Amino acid sequence: MNHAETSPGVTIDTRNEGRKAAWFTGRFLVGFAILWAIFYGLFRAFPCLSNGAGVIYSSKLDQELHSSIFPANPGTRRVLMFGDSRVLAGFVPDIFDHLAAADGLNITSYNSGYPGIATFVPQLKIMVENKSNVPEVLLLTNPWESTVHGFNAFHPLPDDHDIVDRLFPFRNLLRDSLSFLITSREHGGVLNFYRESRLSVAKMLQDRGYYFVVEQSHYPNNSLPDNFHLSSDQPDAVALRNADVDSSQLLEFNEIIRKHHIQCYFVPNYLREGSQAPAPAVDGSFEVILERYTSCRMLGPDYYLYPNHLFSDVMHLNPEGAKVYTEVLYRLLAKPALER
Repeated sequence: MNHAETSPGVTIDTRNEGRKAAWFTGRFLVGFAILWAIFYGLFRAFPCLSNGAGVIYSSKLDQELHSSIFPANPGTRRVLMFGDSRVLAGFVPDIFDHLAAADGLNITSYNSGYPGIATFVPQLKIMVENKSNVPEVLLLTNPWESTVHGFNAFHPLPDDHDIVDRLFPFRNLLRDSLSFLITSREHGGVLNFYRESRLSVAKMLQDRGYYFVVEQSHYPNNSLPDNFHLSSDQPDAVALRNADVDSSQLLEFNEIIRKHHIQCYFVPNYLREGSQAPAPAVDGSFEVILERYTSCRMLGPDYYLYPNHLFSDVMHLNPEGAKVYTEVLYRLLAKPALER
């Protein structure tokens, strides 16, 4: 029977109530799908409305996933460098490759530094899935990410933020659009600012991932003053690398390296002079971890200290500093490591 009695003389047609619920749910899902499609369409049509870091990240990720970042020439040695925004603004593939050419080496390098992201295993997995983007030499500055093993009832998904970004890549579109409109007044209006943003992304892709973080550069000649410092600087403290040897990412990383026969090197990052104490010439603890748990080698200290005039802001090198850093990395790697 399709009636439920609630009180004497009163009944509810449960079949009709079910149809109403189904109708409401269907309308809601259709409306949600339409809104999702509209916002996604705007997100794809106007990618440069996002903040600078977001545009750089999504553009670079799209290139690495869907395009070939290395030439098809089998005689070219493929070098890939991962890292955070310091690598993004510090490693210049053109300079690296020119130095190699002067030594008689046929090298093509690519900068896979991401703004605000220090890990690399998920990104490396994406790269090797695109068969044309498998590196032969891998340069790293940061260790793999620590991960939780096994099922956790309170955190069953591996990365909530990653899942939300995949489902709703446009979730910050309104905020970013308002920020874009406000900032555009300093760049000659909306159309001119959007054109500037598109040119910046195009140049980053043309420069094979290198990007000068001009948005955060506020000093003359893109150089910090010589007397610049922060209250948070720790000139007497050493900042050494730390790695989780029980991380599931380590297992995945080792499998990728083994399967694709990739040479792997951990190379120094960089910091401002005065922000930390000088790093020891060799980080013995981290070197032991690499020797025991990976096939990677460690080259140089954990980081270099550079003077303020090579920085455009508190964290990133200016173009002059990027040239210095790239040249040092090339010399550190040395010709034998780059030869076939």
